[in-house]
Amino acid sequence: MLDQIINNPNLSRHVITYQTGETLFLEGDDTQDVYFLVSGKVAILKGRTKIAEISDEGAVFGEMSFLLGERRTATVKAINDIEVIRIPKEELSTFISDFPEVVREFAKYLARRLDETSQIMYGLKEFSDQLPDAVILTDKDSNILSWNNAAKNLYGREENQMRHRPAEEIYEDPKEYRAFLDKVISEDAIREKILMVRHPDKGIRHISTSTTALYDGQHNFQGVLSLGRDVTSVEVLERRYRRARRWLIPSLVLLVVLTAGIFFGYPYFSKGYKITDIRKRELRDDLAVNSRLLRSLLVKPFEERDRSRTTLALKGFFDVQKGITTPYIGLMLLNKDKKVFDVYSIAPGVDVEGMVGTSYADIDFEGGEDALYKVLTLYRAHKDHPMGYRSVEIAFKLYKDNNFLGWLIFQVDMEVLKRKYNVDEKDLRKFHFGEREKNGG
Repeated sequence: MLDQIINNPNLSRHVITYQTGETLFLEGDDTQDVYFLVSGKVAILKGRTKIAEISDEGAVFGEMSFLLGERRTATVKAINDIEVIRIPKEELSTFISDFPEVVREFAKYLARRLDETSQIMYGLKEFSDQLPDAVILTDKDSNILSWNNAAKNLYGREENQMRHRPAEEIYEDPKEYRAFLDKVISEDAIREKILMVRHPDKGIRHISTSTTALYDGQHNFQGVLSLGRDVTSVEVLERRYRRARRWLIPSLVLLVVLTAGIFFGYPYFSKGYKITDIRKRELRDDLAVNSRLLRSLLVKPFEERDRSRTTLALKGFFDVQKGITTPYIGLMLLNKDKKVFDVYSIAPGVDVEGMVGTSYADIDFEGGEDALYKVLTLYRAHKDHPMGYRSVEIAFKLYKDNNFLGWLIFQVDMEVLKRKYNVDEKDLRKFHFGEREKNGG
């Protein structure tokens, strides 16, 4: 057949020579010429990868683009100096009329390829029916071409029901399957993923699906081969394990925390008035020291009603604390009748002189009768607060030789107490001072 074509003087103009390394056509070209190899050898490339070689005299290549009307799916280059007959698409009909024997040979060539493909498909079907795993073969459009007996049992459908139907129909989440398939094709590799299917009788099943893309000799994508195996029991066990682990670890941590809390906290929880926090204990000790210090400075002038000396002592207390964040914003002395004897305040806008002589008689001094200190909550008038502002104060009893003289009051800033010592009014009422505080000991 090739000799007849070569020796025909009308086709001599179609004989072309290419030198080593020259390209006949590129992948993606829209040319649809048909080539007959006269001599030499050509390489078929997909991208930069050589996937096949053609060296048989009379071999046909480039015919698929003509038959399917599609772009070139591969690149063809000359491995050495070659000679070919190139029949342009627009002259192919004339060529076929002039050489009907070429058509017959070409038909035989396609028939052999189809027969080979059919034999492969039949052999694959016979072989796959012996496999324990479900085998599904789909075309490039993801339509089912074949599946084996194991697939029939696994998916609960006969092959004739599903042939030529989209493979995604058997999956519970078609979008998930399509995304998985796109990844397999784009990465050109075998991938495995557990997908859910709904069996007509068994309900939801978890199928471990291994999938690979199939290509022809020119590395054209032709379809997908998938192997499936039921892993429902394993998946259920793993989910139970993961669920148990999510609950077990936090439960163990909580148990350890509770145990530690009971172990270390019991000595404090079992004693009603003991401070359980270091910062709270620090404030309690600071109050004890400052109250004793001020008592030692104030008792004598307070007993003698010498306000100039008590004012000097109150002012001196704040002078030595300049530059230090202190929870105290004022000090006050009350006599036995709860009238204000003297006041000193560092809070802005406080009318100190206006407070002297005012009475605390109507204010509830919370705490037991024998308690050495009281926590007071009251509202004071202020130019910036027309309705009054809330003030929290701590009142300590003042004694001299067991004789009650009156009260020493610490006005406190609750924001500082909360921020620096983590203390609120409830905590203040739980502070405990020993009996030695009574006499300044």
